[in-house]
Amino acid sequence: METVRERCLTFKYGRTEDTSEKAEQLCKLFEQNSIDYVCYDKDSNYYSCQFVVRRCNKKWNDIMDLVNSIHAPKYNYKTIDFYITDEDRSVLGNIQEVVYCN
Repeated sequence: METVRERCLTFKYGRTEDTSEKAEQLCKLFEQNSIDYVCYDKDSNYYSCQFVVRRCNKKWNDIMDLVNSIHAPKYNYKTIDFYITDEDRSVLGNIQEVVYCN
């Protein structure tokens, strides 16, 4: 597994009655458009639903248009180390962030 360092788009969906449904719709859109992502806390009753999205040779505006078609959040960018995985995990998506301890 090869670790990559890239700038990724991050955003949260605040917790409401339909957060889980909106997150599920967005995950399907990402998969249909071959966009790598990870979605944390989709089914949590307490935490906001968090996304980290890789650019995947697409324009950021195109990715934001997909996200905004479901719900318009506040966006941020952060550079992360990650690898792509197909493992079954407790999160949705195929990005696995790597954290290095010094």
